[in-house]
Amino acid sequence: MNKDYQKRVVYILTNEAMPGLIKIGYTDKTIEKRMKELSRHSGVPLPFTCYYAVETENKNLEKMIHEMFDDVRLSSSREFFTIAPEKAKIALEISGGKDVTPTTDIVENQSDLQALQKQRNKNRFNFMSIGVEPNTILEFKKDTSQTCKVLHDDQVEFRGEITSLSKSALTIINEMGYEWGKIAGPQFWMYKGKTLYDLNNSKE
Repeated sequence: MNKDYQKRVVYILTNEAMPGLIKIGYTDKTIEKRMKELSRHSGVPLPFTCYYAVETENKNLEKMIHEMFDDVRLSSSREFFTIAPEKAKIALEISGGKDVTPTTDIVENQSDLQALQKQRNKNRFNFMSIGVEPNTILEFKKDTSQTCKVLHDDQVEFRGEITSLSKSALTIINEMGYEWGKIAGPQFWMYKGKTLYDLNNSKE
C-alpha cells in the first residue's frame, strides 16, 4: 500500500472567499493532495488554506471533532462550521497527533496564488472600516489587563513597539502557554466589550 494512505490526516481549512467559516475534514492522503482536490472543484472560488492539520491513527477523531462543534455546524451533511479556527485547533492539539500543517500555500498554479493573495489583501482588517479611531485602547479577550493602542490600518502600539493585531495577540497567547504558531488578532482584541472580529461582521 502507498505510504500516503497508511495514516489519516484531520484538517482545519479556511477560505478567503468564505470569511467566518472553517472546514473540518479528514483524508487518507497527504494534506497537500487533499487540498488540491478540494480547491480544484469548480464550485470553490478560491483555493483553501490549511490552518492546522494532524496525522493520526485515531479513525474517530474527525467524528469526535464534528460532534464537539455540532452547535455551530452549518449543515449535518456539510463539514463547515462557524467557529474561529483557533478553537478547533485546540481540540486537534489535544488529540496528540503529529502536526503536518503545510508551511506554504497549496495551489495548482500561479493564477490561483495571485487570486488568493488579492483576496487576502481585500479582506485585511482595517480599523477605520469599523469606526475605531487612532489612540483607542483595546483589551485582550482572555486577559483584559493586557492592552494595546490603535495606530492605523491594523497596526497597534503594544508594549512600546509598533506591531500588528495578530503578532501582539500571538505574543500574549504564547505567554499563556498555548503553543500556537499563528492567530487571528481581531478575534482576540476587544473594543467596548466586543471583539474586533464581531464588530467587523456586524458593521452592516
